[in-house]
Amino acid sequence: MENKTKFITIGLIGGLVVCFFLFIQTLNSKQLILRERDDLKEENITLNSKLDKLEKGIREYENKIGLLNKELDEVSREKQEVERKYELASKDKEKMLERLKLKQVETQVAPQPQDTDAYWAGILKAKTDLELQLGNLRSDLRSAQITNEQLQREKSTLELDMNNLRRENEDLKRQLEYNQKIMDSITQELVREKNDKTKIQEILKSIKSENAVLMRQLKSLNERKINLEKKLQGLQEKNAAIEQKFNDMQTMLTDKLPQINDLEEQIDAIRSGGQTGAEAETQTAQPDEKGAVELPTIVVQPQTAAETSTWSSEGIPIKPTGTVLEINRENKFVIIDLGQDAGIKIGDTFKVYRQDAPIATIEVVQVRRGICACYIKEEITPIEAGDTVR
Repeated sequence: MENKTKFITIGLIGGLVVCFFLFIQTLNSKQLILRERDDLKEENITLNSKLDKLEKGIREYENKIGLLNKELDEVSREKQEVERKYELASKDKEKMLERLKLKQVETQVAPQPQDTDAYWAGILKAKTDLELQLGNLRSDLRSAQITNEQLQREKSTLELDMNNLRRENEDLKRQLEYNQKIMDSITQELVREKNDKTKIQEILKSIKSENAVLMRQLKSLNERKINLEKKLQGLQEKNAAIEQKFNDMQTMLTDKLPQINDLEEQIDAIRSGGQTGAEAETQTAQPDEKGAVELPTIVVQPQTAAETSTWSSEGIPIKPTGTVLEINRENKFVIIDLGQDAGIKIGDTFKVYRQDAPIATIEVVQVRRGICACYIKEEITPIEAGDTVR
């Protein structure tokens, strides 16, 4: 019973430890998943902010590209205007050169007037003016080309930036999709964790209820154990009392053994034909030299074959019949005239009869050849010497 109680207690403690470990592990995994979800939310927020910034930057670059395209168109128009002016200037130059040639021809043919120096000075002045205008037009054209090249380089740079921004935007979109998938998977895991937690709580409730039932059973077992220990203590006390009585009875039997042996010798002598029944009746108790009193000789009549036989004609064993010789009330035992010769052994039980009515139950505790000592197990009417035993 104690081992069973220990096993039940150890099983309950082990179950509670396993449930507590599973509960802690579930809480830790849940906290980790919640932290990962929070981190992913923060990362998603930062990525969304970066995406917004990139979209704003893309819009700003698009606006800049539009402005640069407008400026490029204006520069190209200015370039066309400068080229047109350059063509007009070239045409004017050619016309002026033709006029100069005609003038030279006319001067060669016609007589030279007296104000030739002033004339040629005006022509040179007009030529220098035209050359200055031509140089200005060339410098404007060169600066327009340089500006155009710079705008082209800026345009290519902006296109590269636009492509990079598009790629970054695509990467951010892919990252957002990936984060969304992770969020969905984490949500599913959280749902599963919640369901597992619910199941664990249900299992924990059932274990608690089983634990309560087992605790009640353990309490009842402890109460039964206490009652059994009390009963065992009472039985041990009774056993000690019985052992004490048995020891007392054994001591008394030991004291009585000489008398019993004398009685057995007298019975053996009578059975061997040493004395007749009439002689035995005439004998009386004679005191010895020491003053001890001898018991009168017990007369034993020879038994018939039917009386001495312990087996019936059908082969069924028959219990022998005897008589109570002596009674000890203090130690609750009696001596009967049945022994080893009659097949009696320790542990046999007999009923004591008086006028064919059972009055007690006795159990053999010691056996000799012709007599035995029996413990009184149950007594309805006080036993007296001469009662029948069978």
